[in-house]
Amino acid sequence: MERGPSSDPPPTNWAARILAPVALVVAALVVVAIVSGSLDGDDDRGGNRDRGETATAGCQPNDAGREAISQGYYVLEPGDDFASLAEETCIDVEEIQRLNPNLDPQLLPEGGCVDLKPDGCKVLAEG
Repeated sequence: MERGPSSDPPPTNWAARILAPVALVVAALVVVAIVSGSLDGDDDRGGNRDRGETATAGCQPNDAGREAISQGYYVLEPGDDFASLAEETCIDVEEIQRLNPNLDPQLLPEGGCVDLKPDGCKVLAEG
């Protein structure tokens, strides 16, 4: 089988050969900038926090939170999680987790006891 008279590829435009990789690099930089901006974590909108984060500076516990703090424990109600408990008591989520290493934050039992100070639930158990 013989090929046609000319098997050379058609001539290419040198500008397209240079601009295509440049455009690809620029597009990659834009994607990186957008992704890093969305993962930054600095949320200036105020009330749009992650569920695991709470601010304690200037926080005032509500009545239930003050009572729980004075008792040293909190009895879980339906829908409670560590973040809502942190908001009520102004105790950091990390501190609540540290005081309750045996509690799974995803499976908090209704009526379960959460320590707000070391051995806080022992007070409840002892009566």
